[in-house]
Amino acid sequence: MLIRDLLSSSVTVKEDSQSSPRPDYGPSWGYNTVSGERVNVLKSQTLATVHRAKNIISDDVGKMPFQMFQKNGRNIDQVKPDPITRNMAYLLQISPNQFGWTPFQLKKAAIEWQLFYGNAYIWKPTKGQQQLLMLPADKTSPVISMKDGSIWYKHTFSNGQTSFIPAVEILHLMINPDATGFMGRGVITFARETFGRQLAAHKTQSKLFSQGFMPAAYVKFADTIDSPDARKKVREAYEEQMSGSENAYRLAVFDNRITEYKSIDVPLKDAQFLESIDATDRDICNFFGLSEHMLNRGKEAYNSNEQKYLEYLQGTLDSYLVPWEEAGRIKWMTAAEQPNTYFKFIREALLRMDSKARADSMAVRIQNGMLTPNEAREKDDMSAYDEGDQHYMAGNILPIGGNNGPK
Repeated sequence: MLIRDLLSSSVTVKEDSQSSPRPDYGPSWGYNTVSGERVNVLKSQTLATVHRAKNIISDDVGKMPFQMFQKNGRNIDQVKPDPITRNMAYLLQISPNQFGWTPFQLKKAAIEWQLFYGNAYIWKPTKGQQQLLMLPADKTSPVISMKDGSIWYKHTFSNGQTSFIPAVEILHLMINPDATGFMGRGVITFARETFGRQLAAHKTQSKLFSQGFMPAAYVKFADTIDSPDARKKVREAYEEQMSGSENAYRLAVFDNRITEYKSIDVPLKDAQFLESIDATDRDICNFFGLSEHMLNRGKEAYNSNEQKYLEYLQGTLDSYLVPWEEAGRIKWMTAAEQPNTYFKFIREALLRMDSKARADSMAVRIQNGMLTPNEAREKDDMSAYDEGDQHYMAGNILPIGGNNGPK
C-alpha cells in the first residue's frame, strides 16, 4: 500500500496565504554565512560536535520507553500492548507501523526533524489499521483554511502530489516556536553562523595540513614569463615538490632562473585560530543544550552518573519529552479517555546507576513499602516468586494518631 492511499479524504483546501504560518527553513543549498560557507542540514552534520550532539539527544529519547498508563480511582496500571487492536501501547512499545519500524526509529526520527527543522509531524491515519507514520518536516506545513479558519497539514508526497491532511490526524511537535506558535525553528536557524565559522575553520586547517604548513610563497624569475600556461606549470612544479604534509620542512632546490624565493608563512605561534575551533565547539554545545563533557570535551564536574543525567534530563531532554507526552494525550486519546489515561517517558531508564547503588536503592524502596520484592525483581528482568507480592514496612514506623500516636 502506498502511504498516500491512507488519506481519509481528497479535500483540496483553499489556503489563507495571509494567516498561514511560513516554515523558516533554509533553501536546499543552505544558508549563506559571513564566513563564506554555505550551511545546510547535511553539511552541518559533518562537524563532529554537531553530529555527536544530534545523536546523543535523539538516541537517548529513542531508547527511553514511552508507555501508556490508565488511572482507575487510586490504582494506576500500565496499558498492555494489544497486537489484535494495535492499540497505542502496541504502536509505542512494539511497532508503530506496517513498514516494520521499531519504536526507537520513530522517536529518533522525530527528534532529529525537530533539532534541524524545528518541527516533527507524526501522522496517525484514520483509514486502515492503526499506525504512526513520520512525515518529512521539509515537505509538510500547517495551513489555515480560508473557508472556516480550520488547520490542515499540507504534505507533498514522494510522487510530487500535494495533499491536505486533517489536523486531528497529525501530532505536531516543535522546538523554538515562532511568533505565531504554529511553527518551530531548528537549531540551524540560530546557529548557522556558528556552524559556518566552524566549517570554514576546519577547511582552513585542512588546507594548512595539505600545504605542509607552507600556505604561500612567491618566486622571482630572471626571465619574463608571459604565458599563463608557463606560470601554471611553474606553480604546479613547486606545489608538487613542496606541498603536502610529507614534504613539510624539506629542502627546496631551485635552478639559476629563480632569483628570489620568499615564503609567506603564517608563524605557528600566530596560527591561534586553531584555538578558535575549541571556542566555537563550546558555542555548539550551548546551542544543543549539552555539557561539554558529554561531547568528549572538557572535564566532567559530577560526582555520579545519576547527578549528571538528572541535570541533563531537566535541562535538555524534558523540553522534548513533556510536549510529546502532553500532545499525545490530546491527539491520541478520545475525550472520554483523556481524564484518566496518559503517556509517560520512563526517565529512570536513563538514570544509570552502578550495581551497588541500584541494589541499595531497591532495598530502601522495598523496606519502605514503595515496591514489592517482585516489582523490584521485574525491573531487573527476574522472575517473580511466591509471597513476593507483599509490601513491607520497617517495624519501628507507626502511623500518627489513634492508639499508636504520641502520649
